Amino acid sequence: MAQIKTENRLERTLGLFTVYAIGTGTMIGAGIFVLPSIAIANAGAGAILSFILASVITIATTLSVTELATGMPRSGGGYYFVSRAMGPGIGTVIGLGEYFSLVFKGAFALVGMAEIFRVILPVPSLVIAVFGGLILLAINYRGAEASGILQNGIVVGLVLILVVFITLGLFMTEPANYFPIVRFGFGSILSTSGLVLMAYLGITQLAAISEEVRNPAKNIPIAFLGSVITISILYLGIMLVVIGVIPFENVITMENPLAYIGTAMIGRVGFYIMIIAGLFATVSTANAAILSSSRYPFAMSRDNLIFRWLVVIHPKHGTPHRAIVVTGLTMILLVTFFNVEALARLGSTFGIIAFVLINIAILVFRHAKRDWYQPTFKVPLFPITQIIGIIGCLLLLPQQGTLALVFTAIIALVGIIWFVIYGRGKAIPDYNLLDMLEREKVPVRVKDIQDKRVLIAISNIEQEDDLIRLGNHLGDRLIGLHVNKVPLQTSLREAREDYLCCVKEDAFYNKIKEEFEKEVDSKDKKQKFLEVFSHDVAVAILNEAEQEKADLIIMGWQRDKRLHQWFGSVTNHVLSYAKSHIAILKGFFPEEINKILVPYGGGDNSRYAFYLAKRLALSTGATIKLLRVINPDLDEEKRKEFKDEIIKVIDDEKECQIEHEIKERYSRTDAIIDAAAEVDLLILGDSNERFRLSLLGNVTWRISNNTKIPLLIVKRYRPLTKGGVMAFWQKWKVNKSL
Repeated sequence: MAQIKTENRLERTLGLFTVYAIGTGTMIGAGIFVLPSIAIANAGAGAILSFILASVITIATTLSVTELATGMPRSGGGYYFVSRAMGPGIGTVIGLGEYFSLVFKGAFALVGMAEIFRVILPVPSLVIAVFGGLILLAINYRGAEASGILQNGIVVGLVLILVVFITLGLFMTEPANYFPIVRFGFGSILSTSGLVLMAYLGITQLAAISEEVRNPAKNIPIAFLGSVITISILYLGIMLVVIGVIPFENVITMENPLAYIGTAMIGRVGFYIMIIAGLFATVSTANAAILSSSRYPFAMSRDNLIFRWLVVIHPKHGTPHRAIVVTGLTMILLVTFFNVEALARLGSTFGIIAFVLINIAILVFRHAKRDWYQPTFKVPLFPITQIIGIIGCLLLLPQQGTLALVFTAIIALVGIIWFVIYGRGKAIPDYNLLDMLEREKVPVRVKDIQDKRVLIAISNIEQEDDLIRLGNHLGDRLIGLHVNKVPLQTSLREAREDYLCCVKEDAFYNKIKEEFEKEVDSKDKKQKFLEVFSHDVAVAILNEAEQEKADLIIMGWQRDKRLHQWFGSVTNHVLSYAKSHIAILKGFFPEEINKILVPYGGGDNSRYAFYLAKRLALSTGATIKLLRVINPDLDEEKRKEFKDEIIKVIDDEKECQIEHEIKERYSRTDAIIDAAAEVDLLILGDSNERFRLSLLGNVTWRISNNTKIPLLIVKRYRPLTKGGVMAFWQKWKVNKSL
């Protein structure tokens, strides 16, 4: 029987109206019925301006969210966008922040629901909030389909009720009630904007379903922007009616001003309509918080940032029951400690930070120009839109109060500590913000660079031939450099004149130059030989490399200092301050190379080592062996991912003969040393850690001291590293001295 090919697919089932309804539903809830009187008490009629400012910030951020959602339609919402722009460290912080923002919003809705219910039945608010939270938790735990249907029905009903309410209410307003507009100063307007931003935070939750939207290029922009604009108009209309109908002195004492206005419109029926609408709205918000509580934990567990235990699916109900229970109980716990305004401010603070990072993410992706980021919707007026969103949020953040800021700082600190302890080294993605900001890409194909300029720093005659032959294979333009070290007591000009008088008798110089010219000519390379006089050999190498615009500096392993990890030697100084890539040859360069070993980890240095190996292979006819060492405890999905990556890397290159091996070992060092025994040359990319104390990574250092075959250590220059900062500092000191 013929084998049947099977495929697994994620079907995009959400249409335009469904996405619009979900987006509107995440924002239309408790805020409309609970926040107006609180906002007016804080800012008077200026609360209208507070809602307008919050709307402007939200619309600007929504444009960014829309571009990100069409460029990376994956579940996880703001967490996914930020983690892919800035790395898993910041991603952990924003993931926890957005999750707690969702939880605080749900708790805020429970308290609001209790306050509204008390108008009908005088039961303690805490009892109602806890009881309501337990009911919603039970419904979502069992996965009742009615939960989602109820959500959409509430949204449609609320929009219709509020449109009628605003339409009738505008005819009842008194213009005098709008004055004074700025009752408590402009600071109160900013502070209130930060408070009411809680009502708009659903837009980042909406992005979490972007991978399930049909025709995302069309439907995501229309649905996202349509829902935010709808909510902005509704909130503005509600505030105009409430402030215009009820005098300031009265509205600040009312628990439910919308119910009062409903009574004034159509009597007792209007009262009950608005009370029921308020209950449905608050229940909708709290239910949405529990309903989507697994989105962020799922996304973070997929990236190896939290335990998968939290998002295990219930075998009977098919729900992420543990995430639902944790979220529901946390919400219930919060209502016992905080009042409604404190919950709103706490939730808003996390949301403000998320808005800032989402807008920054757009700037990062546009700067980085990654091939995999191809959004079908581009933010208009870039980067003005993002600047508006960022500055607006930063103006609101200090107004949130000490409690909210301290709580947010604690969550951020917990996120950082958790990432360092649990996620570091295994989390996805394996790059960070600094990687994204560095535009230069590691060459992929061997012929990506056709004019590679290589500077060969020759310091001793024993390694001269090896370094020159290595440079011949790697470079298109070769610059030979020999530095004559001059004592500080002697001027450089005097030293050069004295040297030139007897250079014909200088056997060392003549041999270096003769060997360089002979080797280079035999390869038909463009060449230059530099004889430099300097009080500092390392500084001379750095200056000449920069002046000659060298892509790569080739040096020999200095035997006196043994490349000490902390300080000393010319090589160490060049490693610390060079603004070119560096290749350090330990041992001799083989006369004949049949096989080259390249340990591959996916980082910039290992990819550049692979690139240099391909240039060598193309020149010598050698075969490259690409080695990936993986932990034996990895799951099958991760193993397949590593295997697919290796195959793709090899398939991208057609010029060389490449083979690969994936070894399962707990010790990467031992695996590389064992594999090196079977090859002629080991090319090793250094660690990609940016701000380590030592010059070489621990794995590189151990391998270099334990392998017997020729070793080429490769280290790429990256500006946003400890070395890059030191190189900038060195350049500044030199310029200042001049």
